[in-house]
Parts: sequence; structure tokens; C-alpha cells
Amino acid sequence: MHPVRPFFAAATASLALAGAAMAAPLPSAVGADQINGGFQAMRDFNLIVLKDLQSTSEVQGRTFVGGNLKGGSSSNYLTSPGAQGTGGVALTVGGDVTGGAKNINNGGSLKVGGNLDSGANMNGGGSVKVDGNVKKVNANGASVYAGGNVEGTNAKDIYYGGAIKTSNGTKHAGDKSADGLQAAIEEQAAIYEQELMATSDYLADLDATAIMTTTSQQAIFKPDVGSGVAVFSISDLKGQLTGKTELVVEAPTSYDLIVINVAGAKVSLPNSINFNGPTNLGQKVIWNFFEATSIDLGSKSWYGSVLAPKADLKIGNFIQGSVVARSLVQNGAIKMDNYRSSVTVAEFAGGVPEPATWAMMIMGFGAIGAVIRRRRAALA
Repeated sequence: MHPVRPFFAAATASLALAGAAMAAPLPSAVGADQINGGFQAMRDFNLIVLKDLQSTSEVQGRTFVGGNLKGGSSSNYLTSPGAQGTGGVALTVGGDVTGGAKNINNGGSLKVGGNLDSGANMNGGGSVKVDGNVKKVNANGASVYAGGNVEGTNAKDIYYGGAIKTSNGTKHAGDKSADGLQAAIEEQAAIYEQELMATSDYLADLDATAIMTTTSQQAIFKPDVGSGVAVFSISDLKGQLTGKTELVVEAPTSYDLIVINVAGAKVSLPNSINFNGPTNLGQKVIWNFFEATSIDLGSKSWYGSVLAPKADLKIGNFIQGSVVARSLVQNGAIKMDNYRSSVTVAEFAGGVPEPATWAMMIMGFGAIGAVIRRRRAALA
């Protein structure tokens, strides 16, 4: 990554900012690993819900749910995986799956830590593995593994640890291969929560390098000409969008990542605003709702990846990009074009001068010694 401004020019310009708040110190190696782990989780999944998901719509890519999943038969997964690819695990759920039969597409498989009471249609030959009981699965030639009972299921092979009835396929009694799946998913959910919280907090500590501009009708997020990482800071999203009819985000291809830090515990949108974004925003734009415990996007479509690990999120239209939330009421699609930036913490920390250079700078610039240690001078 390349700094927006040369290091010494940034330091000189920072003289006027000597009294400004400092960014948080760089993380330890362990902390950096957690932050980078959060970035990677957003690349791996189209949707991560740390607790419960209630869904009436589709997720085009891969989904991880730490808690329970409920919703009707319109709940569809791995419908258009794009760069994430077909096959593999399409849907992972730590708790119970209830409601109408879930649809798993493009050869994706299903893993459930609790009971699969809703049933599932496996479209493309993916397998099913459930720690608890299984009902009403159409596996379409694939295998089903259940730690508990199996009922009303059709599969090539059925492996089960409990009882079985009204099911078709080669039956393998006393199978224990699904045992421990719930504990494993719960452990992974705890890791994702820790990592994604660390990523959100780290991004929130970055100093703003760009500002939202406005016209009579538009609210515009466009960083200055440059490269690397751009950071916006929004204190009151609804207030700053009120009276505007169009939300515009322009992400120059020269940038590796654009972070929009949005403060506030409860976030909603004014009725007047519409977001008509370019289709590639999710790849390199992160809306970081670092304080939010409640987010309601109403009926508005949304572009860019959403990082909100503390928030109960509610949507009535699609989001295009990777989505992270504590819980989600989903009445709109989660679309692909997921987060793909290769940015890591090491790149935020780049550009630190050697000790001899430090001595020369302190002698030459005096009071700016403290200022030039700020991460913003090294942000690319």
C-alpha cells in the first residue's frame, strides 16, 4: 500500500494537529491475528449472524449462523455464489432450524448443531450433517448424517445414532459421526465473534482521512485522489442524510479499502433517501457500525459490506456485500459481491521509520515527534 501523502509531508502538515486525539496503538501480534481473522471471515462468508437469523429471502453466497434459524420455504442459500464457488458448506447453523423447508443450492452441504425440524431440499447433491434430529430432508442422492432420530427423509445413505422411520435410503444404524458438531460450531461462533469485534473496534479507531460532502439533493462519499485506505467518520447517519434524496458512494479503483465508520447505538434511515450504488462496492467498502446495537434499514437497498457485530439488524430490501450482525431479521436478499480486499493490519502499520531516522526527525522537527507516531501518517 502507498500513503496518500509522503511521510514527511504528512508529519509537517500534522503540526497543526498536535493537540488532536491520537489513534489507538497498533495491536499486539495476537490482536493483529484476530483483526485479520475478522477480515478473512468477511471474505469467506456472504452472511455471518452471530446469534439468531429469521429469514424470508435468499443468501447468494455462504452463510454462518451461530444460533437458531427460522423462516419459511423462501429461505434459500448458495443461490448464486459467484467467486465463492459451488459445493462446500453452504449453510452452517449452531442451533435449531425451524419453519418451512430450507433450500440449499449449487451442490452446497448443510451442517446443523441442533435439530433440523424444518426439513431441507438439497439441490445439487450436497450432504447433510446434524448433531440432533432430522426431519423431511430430500437429499437428492447425497448422504444424511444424524446424531439423533431421522424421519421422513430420502437420501442415498442415512447414518443415524437414534431411531428412524418413514425414510428411504441405505440405513446405517448406530452412527456417531455427527456427535460433537454443535460444540464445534459454537466454538467457531465464539471465535468469529471475538475476531469481528476486534476488526470493528480497530477500524473505528482509525482517524478520518475524508469527509462526506453534500449537494442540495445528494450525500456523497468520495475520497480524494489517492490510494490505499480511506476512512470516513459519521456521527449521526440519519441526521446527516435527512433532506437528501440520494446516497452516493464512489470507490476509486486506486483504493484498497474504504471504511465508513458510523457511530450511534440505534441506526435508521430517513424515508427520503435512496441508495443507488455501483455493484462492486461490497468488495472494498466496509460500513462499520461499531457502536450499533440496533440497525433498521427499512425498505432501502444497501451497497457495500456491513460490519455490525453488536447489532440486531433488520432489512426489508437487499444488501449487496458481506454482512455481519449479532442477529438478523431478513426480508430481503443478501447478495454476492462480497468483501474481497486483501488489506491486513500489517499494511495499516507500514511506513514506520528506522530508529536513526526517528532521531533525525526529533532533532529537525521538535514538537512533532509525538504526532508522527500516529497511524494516520502511515495509512495508505
